[in-house]
Amino acid sequence: MRILVLLSLLPFAAAAQSEWSTFPSSPPAAVDAGIPAPPPTPAPAVAPKATTPDVAPAPSRDNFDPDAKRRVEERLRAAEAGKAVPQNSPTPGAKPGAAAPGAAASTDDAPVIARKEEFLAGTAPRSPSTIGAAYNAPQNARVTVGGASIGLLHNVSSARLGPKGVLRFAFLGEYMNLGDFPVRNAGDVRTAGTFAVSFQPFEWGEAFLAYGATANSSSRTSPNLIQALGDLTVGVKVSRQWVKGLWAGLDLRLLTYSGVGNQSLDRFAVGFQPRAVVAYDVRAVAPKVPLIGHLNLGAQIDNTGALLQTTRPNASEEFALGINRYQRFSLGVGLEVPLPYVAPFVEYSLAAPLGTPATGLVGPDGKTVDPGAAMANRLGLGLKVTAVKDLTLTLGVDLGLSSQVGLGIPATPPWNFLFAASFNIDPFQRGETKLVETIRERKVEQKAEAKPTRVEGTVVDARTRKPVSGVIVAMVGAGLPPVASDVDTGRFLTHDLKGATVKLKASKDGYKEIEQELKLEAGKTAKIELALEAEEKKAAFELTVASKKKPVTATVAFVGAANQSASTTEANKDPVHVEVLAGTYTVNVTAEGYLSQTKEVQISAGGSMPLSFDLTPAPKKSLVIFKDDKIEILQQVHFETGKATILGDSFALLQQVVDAVIRNNVKRLRVEGHTDNRGDKAFNQKLSEDRARAVADFLIGQGIEKSRVESAGYGDGKPVAPNLTARGRELNRRVEFLVLER
Repeated sequence: MRILVLLSLLPFAAAAQSEWSTFPSSPPAAVDAGIPAPPPTPAPAVAPKATTPDVAPAPSRDNFDPDAKRRVEERLRAAEAGKAVPQNSPTPGAKPGAAAPGAAASTDDAPVIARKEEFLAGTAPRSPSTIGAAYNAPQNARVTVGGASIGLLHNVSSARLGPKGVLRFAFLGEYMNLGDFPVRNAGDVRTAGTFAVSFQPFEWGEAFLAYGATANSSSRTSPNLIQALGDLTVGVKVSRQWVKGLWAGLDLRLLTYSGVGNQSLDRFAVGFQPRAVVAYDVRAVAPKVPLIGHLNLGAQIDNTGALLQTTRPNASEEFALGINRYQRFSLGVGLEVPLPYVAPFVEYSLAAPLGTPATGLVGPDGKTVDPGAAMANRLGLGLKVTAVKDLTLTLGVDLGLSSQVGLGIPATPPWNFLFAASFNIDPFQRGETKLVETIRERKVEQKAEAKPTRVEGTVVDARTRKPVSGVIVAMVGAGLPPVASDVDTGRFLTHDLKGATVKLKASKDGYKEIEQELKLEAGKTAKIELALEAEEKKAAFELTVASKKKPVTATVAFVGAANQSASTTEANKDPVHVEVLAGTYTVNVTAEGYLSQTKEVQISAGGSMPLSFDLTPAPKKSLVIFKDDKIEILQQVHFETGKATILGDSFALLQQVVDAVIRNNVKRLRVEGHTDNRGDKAFNQKLSEDRARAVADFLIGQGIEKSRVESAGYGDGKPVAPNLTARGRELNRRVEFLVLER
């Protein structure tokens, strides 16, 4: 009998064991996607079965409700005693009159077995953990502080900024221990630490501050231990994304260097470091290639040479104090590979000294040293550990590529070990977390309701990355009406979908229509970003090429917003219609037997502009000869005596120079003016400069772009013949044309 009772209660036991399920929680906020999370989906009246994709795993020992087990055991004991089997025993501590857990009450009355904490929309961390992310996921590229501002480590600054409102802290430590450095038989140990704070109040701007201290111990310095405390860097960076994946801007820094072993105001130096910064994310054009490139170009101006005025420091002391006696041109190039767990990177930097003596620098042994061999020249290798939320750890090493040591430039060590830590917080973040009930006891076993499958996304402009409103998003072949993107956010949410895939088609006037297929997972909301490219608006030129009012067969090249060409013939009685993209163009016209001409024109979208050229026949004997690096003229350019006014008989000669520039695609040209040695030397110098400028202005007036032409005057400093005869002086009064770039 006891066996029969136990067998009859097996269905109840099975039901009791299956009375736990998961209610769907609100999805986590999308990081840096600009898409607000949808409101939490209300809990269904009946929880789904454990076989549905959204059901959490069976409760473990840590989250299993002991009351549920007790209620099952009570049912078994009641069945053995021949009593009525209760649906559910009251939960200990339940209020009188409250619905029993097994009663036909709402799902919200069911006891909670486990809870799960999740972030509300807008409160998700700005630097989430990258564990489990795809190898090319956007969040793998952490925005962290290097030595002072957002960048790789300490030599390369980044134009790629992060979300606004984020406060970033960083510490950079350095260690070096070398023998025979910077001179033979000298041991040198150096440690340094820099604490940096960076705040980004705007999407396009960053302000930063860094405080540094160094300690250098060397057998060749006096004292042997030199400490510099209080080196301060204050700066701002402005940068924006100009096209998809390309950021560019300016990094401006003011630097102060404290005196040796103290922080008094009478023993410090100052510096200024401006640089242009560029960053490009290859994933913008090749999503499967996780690679980001960085470029810095700038200069550093400081007076660290004034830190020691009483004595002339040796090479070891210059290195310990970081003394530079020359201003520098700086270059930095970096590449990083943002992967889920680590981000390897490499950075190269150099600081080329300016204004060094023509004879070179003096080495520690008194020998002459080439400044190029002694300048700061480093290759940095490192890894960013990016898997932890809000925290990035960096390990790196600088490899010195300089081959010599020269006084006046701090020596570059063969290696320098670096360690950095960067922590990000958002002090102005709003919102709070909540407890989401995830596992409840089920009262009646019923068929689970399927959670709807939808697509949530945002439509943005492919160039500006700004949301696009009013875009019609259709679900091709789904038999459902289309939806439109939101006015303010560009966000859309589709109707319930069926099947494993869906094809979305997005269209709006002024943009190119796109289609994108997306895989679906039953019961989940898929997310997507649709980038629309603006349609290119056309403009038109009405082109006429003639000579003495007769049409000419010519080739016309349009260089600008989009490069293209057109042609005219002697049979063209009417203007030739040429469609182009709106923008600024340099128009070059070449024709057999005629001198070439050029113009710079600008045309707006949808506009139509007449464009005509009146060509001059080429002379039978050319007075201009083009060589690789020079345009030679067989006749002098004539000016009024003692003035920079070009005489009219030289206009035809200069038009032939314009023809040579156009036909040979000269990108940069320098006009040089020279005089003989008669008269005041200062007057001759000024006259040569004015005449060269006058010729350059004539070429610009003939259509050559101003950026392609420069001028210089040399007075009587570069004669080509003795000034002893009238013929020699005539040859020295000349204008020359040097080709700088083709």
